Amino acid sequence: MGKEEEATPQRHVVVEISSEVEAESITTLHRRQILHRVSPQLRENKKHVYDPVVLSLGPYHHGGSQFRQTEQLKVEITNTTLDPNVRGLFRCKILDRIDEIRFFYGGLSTYEFDDDALAQMMLRDTCFLLYYIEICTQDSNGNYNHVVHRLGLYVVGLMFCDFFVLENQIPFWIVKLLIDLKINDKDEGEALLCTFLSNMNLGDNNRLTRVPWKDEEEPLHLIEAHRITLVNHEEIVATSTQRRRSLKFKWTWRKRPSPSSSFESDSNAFRSATDLKAKGIHFRPSSNCLKDIRFNSYSFYGELYLPIWFVTNNSKVFFSNTIAFEMSPETDTNFDVASYINFMKALIENPKDVKELREKGILFSSLVNDEEVVKMFQEVDTYSHTSDYGFNLQDVTMRINEHCSSKAKTWMAELIYTYFRSPWTAIALLAATFLLCLTFLQTFYTMNPV
Repeated sequence: MGKEEEATPQRHVVVEISSEVEAESITTLHRRQILHRVSPQLRENKKHVYDPVVLSLGPYHHGGSQFRQTEQLKVEITNTTLDPNVRGLFRCKILDRIDEIRFFYGGLSTYEFDDDALAQMMLRDTCFLLYYIEICTQDSNGNYNHVVHRLGLYVVGLMFCDFFVLENQIPFWIVKLLIDLKINDKDEGEALLCTFLSNMNLGDNNRLTRVPWKDEEEPLHLIEAHRITLVNHEEIVATSTQRRRSLKFKWTWRKRPSPSSSFESDSNAFRSATDLKAKGIHFRPSSNCLKDIRFNSYSFYGELYLPIWFVTNNSKVFFSNTIAFEMSPETDTNFDVASYINFMKALIENPKDVKELREKGILFSSLVNDEEVVKMFQEVDTYSHTSDYGFNLQDVTMRINEHCSSKAKTWMAELIYTYFRSPWTAIALLAATFLLCLTFLQTFYTMNPV
């Protein structure tokens, strides 16, 4: 083995591009079609977030002893759910584009996996991924119950989290290939993807009427497909006229702030949800689009519209790996998810903030308590990223600070928040006012008897 490596040292790093790829698209191929591993700086002390626990998909973590149980299940599901003809045709198509797959995984060498071994891995892993997609979209619980029976409920919970790990992704075109071969109906296959993305990201199987990237470049993998759905789906979701109007972001037409006002905005400490409530700012749910954050300031109050989100045990891994993808080399994103997390971190400092957003229908949770929700948001690392690089949250922040700095707008709100936030405080204020009036009248008539 050592002699072979000395004879062909370039085989570890040089991958021949398939003849199907035209010369002029090589630059695009290099920029878009590589699954970069999470950098050591990002994953330091966060191995539990960026490494799979019980399920390995693709070659990056293949072969670990902790994956033995799920590897056996992959083989079983592949043999029982895929027709032999489909398996054979899928393998042939994968072998035709095997160099693209090696390129996707950073120049995977033939010493690590030969062509046949890599094709078999793609078959098993993609079939298992499709099985998971069907579990998330079908009404029948048969597939889910089978997996729970084979692995146990605890392992299944960990396995579902592993599907959101960045280094556990399969090229999206391979996922689509297997869907098309198995279902043999392009429209039905696209409907399956729409149902899956709607269910996972929007909480409704029928929200998406078409895939979010219909007229654009396909996502690199499912992590990017989830991200596109969450930040770009507003134009294709079947919603009411009122919801459509609410998705016209007001920051798109405002001019960029001057450098001095930018420094002033950065120096102002952003307030938590409970602090904003005390300043007369009311919270309203906007949509499921993570970019749909808007603020309207009125005479004596303000309204802050925030995206709806359901917090689960998988949320930390999903957000962390999506942000890692946004920060990957040669990845063309606007850091929208990182900007959203930063904004929510500022709003959520303690369980009272979570309670306020939960009562307004903005945050939902399957976690044990509100403290766990606070912990989830605070532990998602954005690595000092600021909102300046994403959608213009800086403008929203400036307008909130301007509202809170205006005494004319906040005086009445603070009065109401202090003295009228409960019936008892209001009754106490009225009683004190009444007694004060009686005291005044008594004094007046004492000095001026009739």
